[in-house]
Amino acid sequence: MTTTPAAASPSAATPIYTFADILAAMEHNPELRSAMRQHILDLEFQQLPAEMQELRQIVAELRQTLHEFIAAANARFDRLEAGQAELREGQAQHTARLERLEAGQAELRSGQEELRSDVAELKAGQRTMQGNIARMIGKEYERTVTRQAIALAGDFLGAPDPQIIWAQTNQDNTELYRLLRAAVKAGRISANESSMIRGADIVLSDGAGGYCLAEVSITLDDSDITRARRRADLLAQAVAAQAQAFVIGTQILDTSRDLAAAQRVTVCIQEDQ
Repeated sequence: MTTTPAAASPSAATPIYTFADILAAMEHNPELRSAMRQHILDLEFQQLPAEMQELRQIVAELRQTLHEFIAAANARFDRLEAGQAELREGQAQHTARLERLEAGQAELRSGQEELRSDVAELKAGQRTMQGNIARMIGKEYERTVTRQAIALAGDFLGAPDPQIIWAQTNQDNTELYRLLRAAVKAGRISANESSMIRGADIVLSDGAGGYCLAEVSITLDDSDITRARRRADLLAQAVAAQAQAFVIGTQILDTSRDLAAAQRVTVCIQEDQ
C-alpha cells in the first residue's frame, strides 16, 4: 500500500518526488530558484538580461540619434528648398533683367539705325545744299567773268575787237546759233557736235575773223582744259576759222597748268574774284 506524503507547510522542507514538485518548490523558494538557475544556465545566458538592458539602452540612443539626424536632415532639406526657391526667384529676376536688357538693346539698335538714317539724310541734304551753293557761286562767278570776258580776251588772247556771241548766263544772242546751223547744214559738224559747242561757257568773235572759246570754273582742273580744247577745235571746224581756247578761274592745279600748256589752252587766273 502506497502512502501519500502529507502536505508540508511553506516554511518546512518540501519533499520532491516529481518535476512538478521541483517547479512548485522554486515557485515558493526564491533562493532555490536562483540556485537552480545558476546550476542550469551558463554564465553568458545569465548575463543576457544585463546585455539586453544595455542593448535596449543602445537602441534607445540610436533611436534618439536617428531622430536628431532626421530632424537635422529635414531642416537642411527645408533650407535647401528655400535656397532653391530663392535661386529660382533669382533666376526669374535675372531672366526678366535679361529680357529688359535685350529689349533695351533692340531699342538702342533701332535708335542707332534711325540716327544713322537721319545722319545719312542730313549728309545728303548737306551735300545737296553744298552742291546748290557751289552752283550758285559758280553761276555768279560765270556772270562776273562774262561781264569781263571782252577785256580778258583782249588782255590774254590779244583779240583786237572781241565781241560775245554766246554765254551760258545770257543765251539771248543768236549769232552762235546762226553759225552752227550753217555748219551743220554744210556738213562740217554734226548736230551732236553743235550741241557740244553750245555747252561752252563763253564764245567770242575776236574782230579779226577768228573766235575765242572759254571754259569758266572757280578751280580749274584737267576736265576744264580738255573741254576747252575739244570745243575750240570743233568751233574752228564749224566756222572754218581759227578758234583760240582759254580757261578762266581763281586757281588751277599744277598738273592742269602743265596740261593746258601741252594742249595750247591759255590760262586766265582771276585771283581777286
